[in-house]
Amino acid sequence: MRVLLSTIGSRGEVQPVTALALQLKATGQEVRVCAPPDFHDWIEGLGDRAIISRGWADLALADDGADCISIGETNHRALFGRVAAIVHHGGAGTTTTAARAGASQVVLPQQYDQHYWAGRVDQLGIGVAHPQRMPTADSLTAALSRALEPDFADRARSLATAIRSDGTRTAARHLMDTVRGS
Repeated sequence: MRVLLSTIGSRGEVQPVTALALQLKATGQEVRVCAPPDFHDWIEGLGDRAIISRGWADLALADDGADCISIGETNHRALFGRVAAIVHHGGAGTTTTAARAGASQVVLPQQYDQHYWAGRVDQLGIGVAHPQRMPTADSLTAALSRALEPDFADRARSLATAIRSDGTRTAARHLMDTVRGS
C-alpha cells in the first residue's frame, strides 16, 4: 500500500511522523514523507525517497542527495489520488481534497475548524480523528493502521464518487429561488 505522511513544524511534530513511517515500512508499506528540510537526516533513515515541503519560507534542502526531492506549492488533488492514506492537519480544503481523492485519512487537528473536520471524517468512516493530545509513534501507527483497514478505504472511495463539485452553483440557485419566492 502507498502512504503519504505530511508534517510541518518542530521536532515534536516531525519525530512521531518519522517513527510512524519506519513502522509502516517494517510492515511492507511504501511510504513517502513530506516534511521541512531541516529534518532531512531523520527522513533519510527511512531508506526511501522523501518529499520535502519548502513551505511559505521557501526552505532549501540540506544537500543534493538523490533520496530527497523538494517541492513547493503542490496540487494536492493530483498527489492525493496516488496514495492510500493521507495524514494531515484537518483544514477544510485539505479534508475535502482528500475526500474527493477517495483516500483514507488520519486527521491531527490543531486549531479552529480542524477539530470539526476531524470529527466529520471519523463520523463518515472515511478516516480517523487522532485523539486531541500530542501524537506519538504508537498513537499515529494505531490511527493509520485503522484508517488503512478495508472498510475505511471502501467508504472513502465510495464517498469520493458522491461528493458534489457544484456547491457554489447550487447555493446561488437556492438563494435566488428563495429571493424570488419559488
